[in-house]
Amino acid sequence: MLKTTQWTLVFRAAREDRASQRPALGQLIEKYWQPLYFHARRQGMSPQDAEDATQAFLAKILEGDFLESADPARGRFRSYLLTSWKRFLIDRARAEGRIYRGGDRSIVSLSGERGEEAWKKWSSTSSSETDPDRAFDEEWARSLLRNAIEQLRTEYAASHRLPIFDALLPFLTQPADAETYASLSKQLAVSTGAAKVALHRLRQRFAQTLRKLVQETIDDSNELESEIQALLTCVQKGLS
Repeated sequence: MLKTTQWTLVFRAAREDRASQRPALGQLIEKYWQPLYFHARRQGMSPQDAEDATQAFLAKILEGDFLESADPARGRFRSYLLTSWKRFLIDRARAEGRIYRGGDRSIVSLSGERGEEAWKKWSSTSSSETDPDRAFDEEWARSLLRNAIEQLRTEYAASHRLPIFDALLPFLTQPADAETYASLSKQLAVSTGAAKVALHRLRQRFAQTLRKLVQETIDDSNELESEIQALLTCVQKGLS
């Protein structure tokens, strides 16, 4: 039996056009606009054209045009979104002179400057042979990691432990040795053992939060591990 996730709610929103489902759709799309922007820029679009195309595509999704006939049981949201995006770009290229911008409608909070800044940073270190699909996947992975970290930051801030979070964050995904724990112990004014426990707990919460974010984009729990592995692979490729 399929679990009701944001992915399922996306399809319900498209099919039933219920206002109550729109927030779930908007939240999910908010996580994906920057990977789409990267894909467009890697194809050679200018910053303005990439922003226009991304905004237009998201507007279409929120209106239900691309998701009405979709089925969450057929695959991951990431894969379906990328396929729909490619079709949209093809149709857009064929529609000469057509205006795709959202006008005065506030569709999704999309920061072109932020997207372009992230794009420049990524493209300065990526291979010139990286294709648009890989650019999309790598930014998808980084977006999920950023979202997980921001959720953890919010949790720690809410419990007045933000200084602890900031001290531990540099070692979240990096190996920590005896010297590291000694430094953290001094910085946090706790024992070395307490520093180890604090970092271990942060890493556990990070893994749990990341798994939850990935779970929100799939409806078959059997796909969770493979999707997480795909995420880790994308991150490793992006760092290589």
